[in-house]
Amino acid sequence: MSIQEYAPYRGCNIEVNVTLSKTHWLGGKYRRYRVSWTVTLPGNPEQELLSFPEQFDFLTEHEAFKYGENRAHTFVDSMLSTPSQRRRFRDAVARPATRQDVF
Repeated sequence: MSIQEYAPYRGCNIEVNVTLSKTHWLGGKYRRYRVSWTVTLPGNPEQELLSFPEQFDFLTEHEAFKYGENRAHTFVDSMLSTPSQRRRFRDAVARPATRQDVF
């Protein structure tokens, strides 16, 4: 498994995990890559906002990492675009909470 941590995005930490997955298809085995991503609050990496395994296989490790990073950014953007979620997010950053308090 390969892991990449990215620079904070809009106050959230992003970690993307890529694992090798062998796929059987006509004529043999093929290498594919699976991706999952995690978004955590700054200063409290144990407090996950969301950890999500994607259901797609990728041809290259680079494509998997790029997709995971983009999906995590989309999640953060969507969370901050809703006024009620934005308020809850600011409160969660201001005071450590449990995962259930954020969502």
